[in-house]
Amino acid sequence: MHIVWNCELRKFAIGMLAVMAVSLLGVNMGMMIYVDCVRAEYNDFLAAVFGNVREAYPDVTEEELVRVLEGHGNETTGEVVLARYGILGEYGSDSFGRKERQLLFLRTGANISLFLVFLAVGIGICKYLEKRQERIFSLTSYMQALNRMGYRLDIDENRDDELSGLRNEIYKLTVFLKEQANQAMRQKQALAESVTNISHQLKTPLTSALVLIDNLSENPNMDFLTRQHFMSEITNQVTGMSWLITAMMKLSRLEAGVVELQGEQFGMKEFVEEVLGRLEMEAELKQLTFFVEIPEGAVFYADRKWTAEALLNLVKNAIEHSPSGSTVKILVEENEVYTQIAVHDYGNGVTEEERRKLFQRFYNGNSAREDSMGIGLALAKEIVEKQAGYISVDSEAGKGTVFAMRFVK
Repeated sequence: MHIVWNCELRKFAIGMLAVMAVSLLGVNMGMMIYVDCVRAEYNDFLAAVFGNVREAYPDVTEEELVRVLEGHGNETTGEVVLARYGILGEYGSDSFGRKERQLLFLRTGANISLFLVFLAVGIGICKYLEKRQERIFSLTSYMQALNRMGYRLDIDENRDDELSGLRNEIYKLTVFLKEQANQAMRQKQALAESVTNISHQLKTPLTSALVLIDNLSENPNMDFLTRQHFMSEITNQVTGMSWLITAMMKLSRLEAGVVELQGEQFGMKEFVEEVLGRLEMEAELKQLTFFVEIPEGAVFYADRKWTAEALLNLVKNAIEHSPSGSTVKILVEENEVYTQIAVHDYGNGVTEEERRKLFQRFYNGNSAREDSMGIGLALAKEIVEKQAGYISVDSEAGKGTVFAMRFVK
């Protein structure tokens, strides 16, 4: 390809020509000054010779002396004679005319050499610029390919120069923007799915609440106990819908990556007691007791608020599936590798088939309550996995179920 002479390259070429012109001018001016110095030196030498001969031979006329000095053809004889007396040692054997011709040749050679040097440098720079522009055009094509979703990074094309660094930075920026776009798309999809799921799950309780409200409005003389029962059912349906919407929005925000979990260190004992305190009422209604076992001084590093949400859902699930009067165990294990929080219940347990579906949203096992929404375990799993942990379930028919949250250190 040919060099595209843009504004910057024109400025560079003009600068190079200016440097070459100044260099040639400097060489020529230096040579001229040197020639003038040599001419002055030879003139002084001839003047001294003329004066000495005139003084030594006063009978010889000036015309004859000038004619002798201007004569040519006896240089060899003169050089031999003068050399015997060491006169040629200082001034050399050349006449000024020959010396001037040599200096002229030297100046011409210097100009040609300097011109050739600049020409070679110019050709080298042009070749370099041509290669550089080829890489820039290649980089432009690469950016266009990235714009067409052609995400690739050719390791073989990387070099230790600024263009390769720029290429890599463009690749990283493009991939970053792509990830942002994908994340935005995931957020939109998650929101759309959440709206769909919420709409589907709200249809039944909303319909029930509307039917009850219609009965109340159409029967103003309804007896007090029936009215109270209807009002209680409406309250339960609205409460369930409110919880479902809140839980679904939490799950959707986590799945879409909108929430950034912030890690902090806190004591396990206070943390577990805080979560169990929020469930005391539900435990008392089923006459359940909590058994807690936590190593002394155990600490944990995680997002306290969201991890509390996950543990809350696991304990609520254990309360829901525990028989009245039984115990729910919360056991904390800490070692050099991980911290684990396990929740044990002594319910009927779950089958292998149910175990594979437990963490799917809106799934309810055979032993689930009728008003269960089937969203708590899915939310707990999402919270744990967002913090690089994992959640497991172990169950045995007739002996209960163990849910364990394990966070690797």
